[in-house]
Amino acid sequence: MSGFTEIKGVLNADNVPLTEIAAAYGTPTYVYSAHVMKTQYEALAGAMKCALPADKQPILCYACKANSNVAVLSYLRSLGASLEIVSEGELHRGLAAGFKASQIVSTGVGKQRREIIACLKAGIHQFNVESLPELEHINNVAGDIGIKATVVFRLNPNVAGGGNTKISTGRKRDKFGINEQTVYKAFDRAAQMDNLDAVGLSVHIGSQVSTVESFKTAFEKMPSIVHNLRDQGHTVSRLDIGGGFPIIYKDEKLLDLDHYAQWVRDIILPLDTQIIMEPGRYLVGNAGVLLTEVLHVKETEETDFLIIDSAMNDLIRPTLYDAYHGIEAVQNRDAAEHSYDVVGPICESGDTFTKGRILTQMKEGDLAVIKSAGAYGFCMASNYNTRPLPAEILVHEGKAHLICPRQDVHEIIARDIIPDLG
Repeated sequence: MSGFTEIKGVLNADNVPLTEIAAAYGTPTYVYSAHVMKTQYEALAGAMKCALPADKQPILCYACKANSNVAVLSYLRSLGASLEIVSEGELHRGLAAGFKASQIVSTGVGKQRREIIACLKAGIHQFNVESLPELEHINNVAGDIGIKATVVFRLNPNVAGGGNTKISTGRKRDKFGINEQTVYKAFDRAAQMDNLDAVGLSVHIGSQVSTVESFKTAFEKMPSIVHNLRDQGHTVSRLDIGGGFPIIYKDEKLLDLDHYAQWVRDIILPLDTQIIMEPGRYLVGNAGVLLTEVLHVKETEETDFLIIDSAMNDLIRPTLYDAYHGIEAVQNRDAAEHSYDVVGPICESGDTFTKGRILTQMKEGDLAVIKSAGAYGFCMASNYNTRPLPAEILVHEGKAHLICPRQDVHEIIARDIIPDLG
């Protein structure tokens, strides 16, 4: 049995006791299960293999921003993934993890000149373009260095999808993509540019999409646009249909992968294009936990506070999104239940992971995990309060591997420069 399971009263990660990981690497520490990542990848790829012909299998471009540790990227590449990036830094992470540049798709509304140059020189698969000014920008940069850019245009379908307003990207008021009429203008303009090759469309409605039928609604907007573009003489040979698949944080409605694959088969496949998908959180979110230690239990007349050594700088989602994360004890898991506000040590009331949560009773020195932390955890962490970044551990086939050492406070301070102010 692998994943996060209880063995002899202790929570394990892929059959490695989290107590052993804490003893070896300290806390707070992110711990990732390779088995869960593999299970998620194979479930998605398997659904597509069942629904689509062998020569029309989608390119599964892992959305690097969810968890960009090079070891995680390398492992997903070994399973068959390609990559979606949103920065020059993520391009270099992908290349360092062994991805070929031709496996990489670049997205984002504000691509800078230097990252466009880096992507062009590397030879990435395509840019997903989100505005007419961006189209002009990429054309100019490509012309300056004499490399033609392959682009697709991101359609904003005006379909709400994200699990939180801050991660919904497909509504007309969001900053992402262009509407249908602008898509036609973009193709016409690209046809007049010497340094671009416009080859398709993309669509992405958000992250942690809670209303899974929204995928179908967005897909159904594509065929008429594709046919109109082709009637106007434009090439549409690629469709990037995005990601945003939900994971379990609490009681979410998960995506029925077979239904999703049928939507792709019935709506997208007949358009006879290369199909690209961008799963991110889905592959890694439930594969990670933040391992933490109880510093104190503070009892008051109002509530009992479980003060842990993890803080909002280590995992910002509860503070930023009011996000729910499951919390469990690592040992003594059959102890009596108790109500806690679980908080970190940072001097802000916002440094709170949950309030009034019924948990197994814990005491100073006990270990706990904050669950479903494999996506948008470490990659959004900061040095607020000059707190070093946590360590990261990847557990694979019963062995824990250090994939990012705990940051030292002196590394943080060494970045500061005191000028000579004379």
